[in-house]
Amino acid sequence: MAGDNYYIIRLDFKFYQLYIIWIGDEVDGVLINDDFKVIAFKTEAGLLKYWNEYINGSNTEVTGYDVYKVQQWIINPYPKFDCNEFLNFWNLFTDVAESTKLQFTGDAKEDVSNAVYDKLFNASDGFWADEPSPIFNTAEVDMLADVMQNGIDLLLNNVSVIQDEIILP
Repeated sequence: MAGDNYYIIRLDFKFYQLYIIWIGDEVDGVLINDDFKVIAFKTEAGLLKYWNEYINGSNTEVTGYDVYKVQQWIINPYPKFDCNEFLNFWNLFTDVAESTKLQFTGDAKEDVSNAVYDKLFNASDGFWADEPSPIFNTAEVDMLADVMQNGIDLLLNNVSVIQDEIILP
């Protein structure tokens, strides 16, 4: 396993962090074990030890995902939020679902979820859009909260946290 299509993601929770490896390919995904569980590391040092031994990629920059912030938003969803951040989470959850071979509600092709995803996409950094500051109605905010909750559940219910043991690729 080697290449520059591997990236480090730090998942920030309220009292801890987990590190996972995202893989950009024809079909994006995350690093999993033989049981189709997302491999997560408790420390950046633990991840980098694995990274240097098995991946040898040059992309060692860490991208943070503030899971706790999204969890707090889910408790009290409101129509103002960072579209880019939510789009990144939605895409990450899609990649987790692809890797773990499980379903993610955000991948369902329904009118409301498609509209929400399109609004997030159009409002996100780097994209030229007709509607760069979309307004989300109550049904769309509720749908987004459901999608984010399902994605967080999907991730947390299918993660294998590595202590000090070595995982063979």
